[in-house]
Amino acid sequence: MKTVVLTGGRTNRMLPLTDGYPRALLSIMGKPLFMYPLTSALRATGDKAIVVTSEDVPMGEIVRSVNESGYAASVSVRVQQLPGIEGALLAAAEALEGDEWFMLVYGDVIVEEDAFRRILEVHRGEERPSVLLVPRPDVQAFGAAFVRENLVTRVVESVSGKETSYVVGGAFILPSEFFALLERGLKFFEALNYLIEKIGVYAAYWTGEWVAVDYPWDLINAFYSLTKRKCGLSIAATARVSHTAILEGCVIVDAGATIDHYAVLKGPVYVGRGAFVGKGAFVREYTSIEERAVVGAHTEVKRSVIQPQATVGSFSLITDSVMGYRSVAEPRTTVLSVLPDDYTLSRELPLQGLIGKKKKLGVFVAPHARIKAGSVVGPAVKIYREGKIEGI
Repeated sequence: MKTVVLTGGRTNRMLPLTDGYPRALLSIMGKPLFMYPLTSALRATGDKAIVVTSEDVPMGEIVRSVNESGYAASVSVRVQQLPGIEGALLAAAEALEGDEWFMLVYGDVIVEEDAFRRILEVHRGEERPSVLLVPRPDVQAFGAAFVRENLVTRVVESVSGKETSYVVGGAFILPSEFFALLERGLKFFEALNYLIEKIGVYAAYWTGEWVAVDYPWDLINAFYSLTKRKCGLSIAATARVSHTAILEGCVIVDAGATIDHYAVLKGPVYVGRGAFVGKGAFVREYTSIEERAVVGAHTEVKRSVIQPQATVGSFSLITDSVMGYRSVAEPRTTVLSVLPDDYTLSRELPLQGLIGKKKKLGVFVAPHARIKAGSVVGPAVKIYREGKIEGI
C-alpha cells in the first residue's frame, strides 16, 4: 500500500519559526520534520510513498533529504497546484492510479512506526477505511473524533469542550474513491464524514508516543519523543571532541561537529553535522543543536532546539526555547522561562511532566532574527526578524 505524505502548506500557529521558512524543513536531530513520518510509514508498509509539497517549499531540499535517507528509490515528489489538504491529495491521485487503497500521513506528526502497523492491522481486519486516533487531555487543540466502540461516528476540525478525548492522529487509510469526493468539492473532513455515514470508518487506537508539531514549542516535545526511542553515546568518526569535554548519558555527536575544551554535555543531547559547542559550554538535557549551529563559550542551553546555522553567543543562557534558522542570540543573552502559576495554554507545555510543578516557556525566534547583546528576554515570547516581540 502506497503512502501519501503531506509536507506543503503554511500555518500561522508555527510562527515565528516559519516566517519565510517552510515548516517541512524545520530540523530535529539532523533531519527535516517530514522525514520522520515518511520513513516510519515506509518501514511499516514496505511499499512506496508520494511526498506532496507546495511551491513555497524548496523542491531541491525535499529531494536532497529523501536521497540522504536511502529511500530515494521508493519515494516520488509531487507539487500541489490547488490549495489545502484537498489540493495536496488531488496532486497525488495520478501517482496512485490503479491502487484500491492508500495511506495518508501528515508530515508534521512524530509517531513510531508501530502506529502505522496498527492502522494497517485494523484496515486489513475490516477491509474498511481507518483513522488513527490518539487519546489526549488537550483535545481542543486538535481535530477530534467521536467513536462508538471501534467505529468512528463523526470527525470535526475542533471541539470546544470535552465531548470526546480522541484526537485525529494524522494517519488514515482511505479508498481511491475518496478523490472523487474531493473533486465534487467536499472538504477533507466532509469527505471523511461521508465515508463514515456510507460505508463505515474504523478506529485504530494509539496510546504510544505521539507529537503533532503545530506550535513552535512542539519541537521540544518532538525531540524528547525521539530520544526516548534512541538513546546512548554516539560520536561520529569525523567529529572532534576535546579530551577535556564531558559527555554524560544519551549524547549524539554527528559528523564534523566540534566539542571544545571543558564543555559539558548532559544528555539527552544531539549535536548536528558541523555544529560547534564552545569552550566551557554547558549543554543540558533535551537540547538539539542542529546542523552548523553554534553554541558559544561558557553558554548554558537546556530544553531547547537550535535550528541549523543559528548562533547562541558566549556567556548566554537559553532555556525552554527554539532558535530559528540562521537566527542569532548575541553574547550575554539571558532567557527567562518561568511562567506564573495561573498561566494557561491550550497546548501542552514542553516536558511539563518532567520538570515538575513549574510551568516554563522561553523564547521562539524567527529565522534570521537577532537578539541584541546583553538582552534579558522572555518568558513566553515570540521574536520576529524585524525585531517585533509578541507574547504567547
